[in-house]
Amino acid sequence: MNDSSNDLNEDLQSTLQHLATLVSFDTQNPPRKINTESEIFNYLKANLTGFETQLLDAGDGCISLLAKRGNPDLLFNFHIDTVPVAKNWTSDPFTLIVDDEIATGLGACDIKGASACMLSAIAKTSGDVALLFSSDEEFGSSAAIKQFLATEHGFNQVIVAEPTQVKAIFAHRGIQSAKAEISGISGHASEARALTDNAIHKGAQWSSKAIEWVSQQTQSFDGLKGLPFNIGKIEGGIKANMIAADCQLTFGFRPLPGHNSQQILEQLSQLIPKYADDITITGSFTGPTLPAANQNFEQAIQGAQALADNCQLPAGNAVNFWTEASLFSEAGLTSLVFGPGNIEQAHTANEWVSLKQLQAVENHYIKIINNGKVQANG
Repeated sequence: MNDSSNDLNEDLQSTLQHLATLVSFDTQNPPRKINTESEIFNYLKANLTGFETQLLDAGDGCISLLAKRGNPDLLFNFHIDTVPVAKNWTSDPFTLIVDDEIATGLGACDIKGASACMLSAIAKTSGDVALLFSSDEEFGSSAAIKQFLATEHGFNQVIVAEPTQVKAIFAHRGIQSAKAEISGISGHASEARALTDNAIHKGAQWSSKAIEWVSQQTQSFDGLKGLPFNIGKIEGGIKANMIAADCQLTFGFRPLPGHNSQQILEQLSQLIPKYADDITITGSFTGPTLPAANQNFEQAIQGAQALADNCQLPAGNAVNFWTEASLFSEAGLTSLVFGPGNIEQAHTANEWVSLKQLQAVENHYIKIINNGKVQANG
């Protein structure tokens, strides 16, 4: 750790020492070169004295570490993977640099800073607490969390660590990735039917209709408006003098809290009735909204607000970015998102987190642990 600050108190020094070590571990995802013997898991276990620990391996580098002290019903979740190193870093991403106000390093904001806060907090407390560290949040299928949720874990509440500027977040958008496969009839490009039989032409018409339809979606929730939509890739055809017999469009959208991604996919598939038999839309990755669409929306929000109140966490507004809190919500747990850092610093070169926010989050963790079990209903 490169430290240029002379005024750090002892509590923050402990957090920063943990953060420096966590940042030094290369957990870029992809490529997700991590296994149950990786140094970061050894480090976590070495700092979990007095905890019962269990490693769960879902394969392909999708691993979770569950640690329990006592018998809590509240779970804290942290992901230990990071995005790949962005271009234009001006320092070593794996060496934490600390100045008077911020700590800079890969994952410092998203979200190794929160893990460091918790490691420092548990060493200063003796109350019941449960922690779940996972390795595949940044890229993949969230297999580690899904594997954990399929077990008889016994938890009914979760606080998921993500950069929320020390605010408890009760709602966020979902994420849906999908592919449109479009069929045409091949032939010579000189034929008049090229205009109507070309799969790429059909795809272009669908794209135009989809953009028009999405622009008309003006629903809002807690400051979030509309339906973000993006066509990220178009493929198809063979050459300019052949009518394209196939076209594939990869696209995605971000539904508002409480909205159902499957219903939106069905609406998108029906935009051009005359091409109904030629266009097949299938979802790939689905990240639920928070609260998840299969939950009673009002009850889920009220439960998360009650959890935040009992933990004395300040509340924030709904956010655009997706988190694995939605997976816990979908499984029936009262779920909220809380952590240090601003999402604007995540996934960037020279990623950083505020020292004040690290201190604030550690203090909150200590209070929650010292207060013992937290019941969602008070």
